[in-house]
Amino acid sequence: MSSASAPQDSLTDDAQKISVETEQIIDKVAELILNCDAILFTSGAGMGVGSGLGTFRGIAAGVWPPLQQHPELDFTDMSNPSWFHQAQGNSSKHDTANFGYAFWAFRYDAYTSAAPHHGYLIAKQWSELSHIKSAFSFTSNIDGHWIKSGWKESLVLECHGSIDYMQCVKNCNARIWPTNNALKLTVDPKTNCVTDPLPLCPDCHKLARPNVLMFGDWEYIDNRLKKQQGHYDQFKSGLAAAKSKLLIIELGAGTAVPTVRFESERTFVDPRWAAHFIRINPFAEHVTIDAHSRNKSKGQALELSLDALTALTLIDKALKKKQKQ
Repeated sequence: MSSASAPQDSLTDDAQKISVETEQIIDKVAELILNCDAILFTSGAGMGVGSGLGTFRGIAAGVWPPLQQHPELDFTDMSNPSWFHQAQGNSSKHDTANFGYAFWAFRYDAYTSAAPHHGYLIAKQWSELSHIKSAFSFTSNIDGHWIKSGWKESLVLECHGSIDYMQCVKNCNARIWPTNNALKLTVDPKTNCVTDPLPLCPDCHKLARPNVLMFGDWEYIDNRLKKQQGHYDQFKSGLAAAKSKLLIIELGAGTAVPTVRFESERTFVDPRWAAHFIRINPFAEHVTIDAHSRNKSKGQALELSLDALTALTLIDKALKKKQKQ
């Protein structure tokens, strides 16, 4: 996996390659930031690429090596709670719970060893501009990087949970607890199975798993998510009460699991406030804002075909230039 600093080293090259049209969009976004009074950041896996993290899909996939060795398995197969109910054991057949835990050990190591990139700091600084009355982050990322970069937990909604928390596989008492390196596990390089004792629930002593919403997951404990949803509802109620001028900045949200994209679009067309929307994604097929959303809102809808870190950096540069004028 690439280092967290590598993407930032290429910013100068990226900046030199942008078109005049892209520069104009960047300038418009900077102007919108100066003229809004609330910001909603929505983000998907593409936001983490600048930190050296993979998306598990596309060019920046950062695929878990065993998936490359076994084409019959993919990301959705591994991100499934059924693994926690398999028999335990170190087996080359890849049919045990230990194989499933190796996948999560890999993800935990990746997310906890990478630091949030500079774009997170830029977003935090925008949220604290003197004219910004409220800001919030809605993310599908489970890496905890918005909170680790200084955002208050009450201003972040992690709609797929967080790898920084664990829960009981049996859901014995509907509570979660901090991971505290419980997923820092030794893996046998020959079998790709965890060889350490698997993490256990402190209450019933059955297996424990990440408090992450997986595919086909009916066992996810959503207590923390409900609390975050309550904070998000308060944020939106405040927007409506103040008739806010909202700017939605979507960062690296793909189409495979479009939760974030739907939330951006739903908020953009909500008649309770005036909103502008900027979708940032390096892939042309993912950056498009559909006509339905454009037609239902009176606000501007801008598409910026850049990766999240580069876009935030260039917009911030344009913003600072305008602030000096």
